[in-house]
Amino acid sequence: MRYWMIVVLSLCGTLPAFAQDELVTGSLWGNYALDNSATLYLASAEGDAKASPAAATTKSDKPAYEERYFTANTVHKYLGIGSIAAAGATLLAPKEEDGAHEALARTAAGLGVRPVITRLLFHWDDFDLSNGVSDPDNLHATLTTLGTLGYLVAVSEAPDSGHAGFGGVGAIAMAVGIKMNW
Repeated sequence: MRYWMIVVLSLCGTLPAFAQDELVTGSLWGNYALDNSATLYLASAEGDAKASPAAATTKSDKPAYEERYFTANTVHKYLGIGSIAAAGATLLAPKEEDGAHEALARTAAGLGVRPVITRLLFHWDDFDLSNGVSDPDNLHATLTTLGTLGYLVAVSEAPDSGHAGFGGVGAIAMAVGIKMNW
């Protein structure tokens, strides 16, 4: 039985050798191929008229490139947007000791640090000082880093007065820095 399995598996690998340039019916497959979807065609790098009608219709329906949902860029972007959302929620939350305001502020600071880390890990080559700070990538990195520092200073100064200014400036710098690239 083992030898028969080896023979069957080796014959399955030879199926592409039966591919034809054009549709051949009646000679090799007999009446097995009643429609074009069951026929094998040779692969071609050029798009020619010999391609199967089924492949021609699906080719125009699909985009040439489908972006993946989970990439370093999307993680970087959504962490930054999440930090702005948490900062906005911090502004609206009631100011109580150990309440939602404090938890949301720490969340905004934590979410603000993570895009900076992902920027350093995955986009280090985008940061180039030869173009100056006015380069969009450099300005984005500078503003969002200053926004994160504003969050961190506001959280560290928290129950004392004056921390709201650092948090507000940090949120504005983060929002402007993200809006530049989005």
